[in-house]
Amino acid sequence: MALKVKAQSPFAKLLEDKQGVLKIYAEGDLVEGVVTAVTKNRIWIDIDDGHLIGIISNKELFEEGIAAPNVKAGDTVTASVLLPESEDGFVILSLRDALENRGWEALEMRKTKDEVFDIKVIEANRGGLIVEADGLRGFLPVSQLAPENYPRVGNDKDEILSRLSQFEGKKMQVKVLDLDKNVNKLIFSERMARKNEFEELVSGIKIGDTLEGKVSGIVDFGIFVSLGQLEGLVHISEISWGKVDHPSNFAKAEEKIKVQVIGIDDDKISLSMKRLTRDPWLDTIKDFEVGETVEAEVTQIMPFGVFVSIGKDKVDGLIHISELSIEHVTDPESVVKTGDKLKLKVIDLGPDSHRLGLSLKAVSKSPVAKSAVKPAEKSADGFAELGLSAAVIAKLKEAGIDSIEVLKEKSEKDLEALPGIGKVTAAKIVAATKS
Repeated sequence: MALKVKAQSPFAKLLEDKQGVLKIYAEGDLVEGVVTAVTKNRIWIDIDDGHLIGIISNKELFEEGIAAPNVKAGDTVTASVLLPESEDGFVILSLRDALENRGWEALEMRKTKDEVFDIKVIEANRGGLIVEADGLRGFLPVSQLAPENYPRVGNDKDEILSRLSQFEGKKMQVKVLDLDKNVNKLIFSERMARKNEFEELVSGIKIGDTLEGKVSGIVDFGIFVSLGQLEGLVHISEISWGKVDHPSNFAKAEEKIKVQVIGIDDDKISLSMKRLTRDPWLDTIKDFEVGETVEAEVTQIMPFGVFVSIGKDKVDGLIHISELSIEHVTDPESVVKTGDKLKLKVIDLGPDSHRLGLSLKAVSKSPVAKSAVKPAEKSADGFAELGLSAAVIAKLKEAGIDSIEVLKEKSEKDLEALPGIGKVTAAKIVAATKS
């Protein structure tokens, strides 16, 4: 009698072929497979020697801003399981997690090594460039572009976008400026990538050098100057000793100009045009001395102090609020009014501010000293009428100065040389004799 053999089920045969072990995948598992085909929207993957078929959608990569890998049939790829089995029996896979992790690891390594590498520009916006590196999208801000790529068009945002759009599709060399996987932050810098090159180029330049360059751009805050392979900026404050309404009034694009190097910091070269000419302020103040008493007219009152005009040449001066009175002042208008004529002490020649620093309190008599002398009282030597304290008068007499007439013949330097009379006291004494 012939034995009836029971047919083996396909599932049992599969178990037998896999030696009793059939991998069952769950969501999130990583699988390795071989690419069998690449179509317009999908990548087909052979899993476990053809026992399972996986599908990767290019759409999910595009939505996440991740570059689809350049794979072809026969390549081995690693992907994560999104859905163990679709309605059609396929394993739905994702390259996102695998590519993201790989990309972040690669960029972390690049940052650690301070590496210079290529990125591809995807698109431009008014703030900078959206770029792609190691399969991830990041940002290259305008402020981190190399000098020659910086759009020198002032605040015209449309023109900035137009200038930046020319980089779309091109490669640029950068370094990682900042990255944080947890908040998906990825910032690149082209300036940092060029730092070593910059340092080599500026090695032959020193502060104080006079150079000739060509105007490469004019913006609201200054003038960019091309110095061959280098570029510097003449800030608006360094264009002229006089008032600068706009940099375009002092230079034209492509014009050759001479500049002085006044700073080299990181990858920036600071230049000056005005320092190649004599500061007219030096001629203005040549007749003034610190400690001198001058007459001035109040022209403007501000919360921080009082502006004045001095003499027929209308030299500008400033009385800081702290120099208005011996007593504390919160409102300058409580002390002076516009148009007031004042006697003031010069305390600063203003080489930077181009305004004389002046003091009203330095020529004012001490309120305490005034109250100590009764109006009806007169002294033989006349010292008391000057508002001088008894201690100061005693020191003057000890030095042989026994009358106001003798005192008026003394300069501040003469008085400073006397025992017990300091610079401040000497200035007050001289001011008192002239009031």
